[in-house]
Order: sequence, then C-alpha cells, then structure tokens
Amino acid sequence: MTDKIKKRFQSLIEPHKVYKRLGNFLEFLEDVIVLVLLILLFVLSIYALYDIYLGLAKEKIKVYDLIPKFIYLFILIELFRLTIVYLKERRIDTSLIVKTTLIAVLREIIIKAPHFKPWDYVGIGFLTLILALMYYVPKYIFVSEKEFELKRKQPYRLKTKRVVKSKRKE
Repeated sequence: MTDKIKKRFQSLIEPHKVYKRLGNFLEFLEDVIVLVLLILLFVLSIYALYDIYLGLAKEKIKVYDLIPKFIYLFILIELFRLTIVYLKERRIDTSLIVKTTLIAVLREIIIKAPHFKPWDYVGIGFLTLILALMYYVPKYIFVSEKEFELKRKQPYRLKTKRVVKSKRKE
C-alpha cells in the first residue's frame, strides 16, 4: 500500500510534470494580465472618443487643441493592435512598437514644438532618425533573399472539400 502511495507521489512531483504544470499556470496568468490590459485600453479608447466628442461639441475649441487628442487615440489603437497580435501569435512585433513610439514622439513634437529651444530640435531630429532606422533597417535591409517575397493580401477563396471517387476493385 505504501509503495503505491510512494510511486503516486513521485509521479506527481516528477520534474517535467511539475515544470509543465507551472508553465501552463504562468501562461494562464499572462493571458489574464494581457486581457486586463486589453480591457483597460478599450476603456481608455472609449474615454478618448468621448473627450474628442466633447471637444467638437464646444463652439470655441481650436482645431490645434484637438489634434493631440486624435493622435492619442491613434496611439491607443496601435497598442490595442499590438496586444491582439501578441495574443494571436505569442510574439511581440517590434516594428509595431517602434511605429507606436514614433507616433508618440510626433505627438509630443506637435504639442510642445512652440516651446522648444534649437538644441531640442536637434535632439528630437536625432531621436526621430533613430526610430525611423529601427523601423526600416530590419524590415528592408536584413531580409535574406530566401525570405523575401511581396506581401499582398490574397483574395478570399472559398474552402471546399474535394470529393474523390475511388475506383472499386471488382
């Protein structure tokens, strides 16, 4: 009787089973965290839309004051897309992160540009150049010839099952 219990206990704590269970649990927690982030991004997007609506409903608001709100909404949309890509493919798309960062930097430039000093423009130009290089160099320079192909959306094709008539042996 004790041998059965001992074997059962040893089978429960075998390293590969423990690591597999722990890995599955941690992946589940990760999915929960990402889903909470998705919900928060969605709520922030709705709030940003409501804020833009209130800005448009007022008569004395300047368009210049609405532009940063629109760009903020685009940043939220890009982050939403990034988390969806992560949930689907289980990888982080660095080009999408760089694009989102570039949009955020441009938003700050639009908001604070009148208050910049000349050296601030040099720094922002350098930062924008680095972000642009981070986006384009891996995408277009380091592509091997085997992996290079034009990325076009294929038209939707109806998937049907092909029925093959088998020849009877008589």
